[in-house]
Amino acid sequence: MSVKKALIVLLVLVLTACSHQNRLEVVRKITSDFSYQFNLWKKAKLENGSYVFEDENYKVFFTVKPELQETLERLLKRFKVKYGAVVLMSPDGKILALASSLEYPNLVFKNTFPCASTFKLITASAGLESGLLKKNTVLCCGGVEDSCSPTVWLKSKLWLKRDFTSSFSLSANPFFGNVARLIGREELLETARKFGFNSKAYNFPWGIVRNPLDDNELALLGAGLGISRTSPLHLGLIVSTFLNNGTMPKPFLIEKVEDKNGKVLWEFTKSSFGKVVSSETSKIIKDLMIETVKSGTASTKKYFKILKRRFPNVLVGGKTGTLSELTYPEGRCEWFAGFFTFKGKTFVIVSLAVNNSVYYISGQDLGAVSIMEIVKRLNQQVVDSDRNQPCDYEFHAY
Repeated sequence: MSVKKALIVLLVLVLTACSHQNRLEVVRKITSDFSYQFNLWKKAKLENGSYVFEDENYKVFFTVKPELQETLERLLKRFKVKYGAVVLMSPDGKILALASSLEYPNLVFKNTFPCASTFKLITASAGLESGLLKKNTVLCCGGVEDSCSPTVWLKSKLWLKRDFTSSFSLSANPFFGNVARLIGREELLETARKFGFNSKAYNFPWGIVRNPLDDNELALLGAGLGISRTSPLHLGLIVSTFLNNGTMPKPFLIEKVEDKNGKVLWEFTKSSFGKVVSSETSKIIKDLMIETVKSGTASTKKYFKILKRRFPNVLVGGKTGTLSELTYPEGRCEWFAGFFTFKGKTFVIVSLAVNNSVYYISGQDLGAVSIMEIVKRLNQQVVDSDRNQPCDYEFHAY
């Protein structure tokens, strides 16, 4: 081989190696940074029924389903939710829809909403993992369910025996405040850390929890009244953990990445952040979430009643949470973090509404309506011609 031909071959090999390295680097960047995925998705366009982002070198396909995304965006608009969001995902970590109020399109990523009573998922997990709690555990606690004072919980003249199941489903603050004190600060914070609080990994909108300064702050934290913040996306991961026998899935917005020639460079496969809680703890929490919808805080909500009446074969579980948001946007911050099973498939859903005095639908009812509309969509009961028809649910502005 001549020197000239050898140089040409060497140049081709170098260029091929560089091209391969560049492809690896692009794939690494896309799949290791959730925020980067989110920003790419915001630039995506519809193409043959999928959201796609394309530049001169690569084509990125997203996990978000256009028909489900459109359904949730339409609901937020229908109910005039100024500050709100709904996240739909599968338990394996695929994000299927992530809709925010049209005026504030990034609320799914905002991680400074108060956790409120959804933090009781963490407290309950810590209690079960430590051995303090069993499904039939009973504690004597002072104060009524919605009491917000640790002093009352310990010194009230009204002492009640509270069992774990009803305390979870009715979101009894005294029970979970006392559980937090009994298991201790280190145990509770370590469990929160395992669920991703205060993490910096993956550039994901993880929640934030502050180290309680004393026993009163510890009790408030355990009841969901302390300083704990999170995002709709993070709550979706927490719920997914219980559906995966205690393993937290790694979330993805990317289905696959292709080069300009259509060669698949990367494709979604299920992965995880590791084991968080035991399978036994996960099963108990799932059962408690089902009880919450069946006879607890969610069961009294108007649209959950409609959901159970219209779709009796859809299994729903979840945890509610309500607390005033004192930072922007100010208002009544209400959550539903849960799951539903339809035709053998399970979905994770998190809904949030921060309300003022103009238009109002609770975050819990927003979750119920979202489930109904998604089920109808999945069941092919909603056709394109019906999309612009008037709302078939009552709604009052006040």
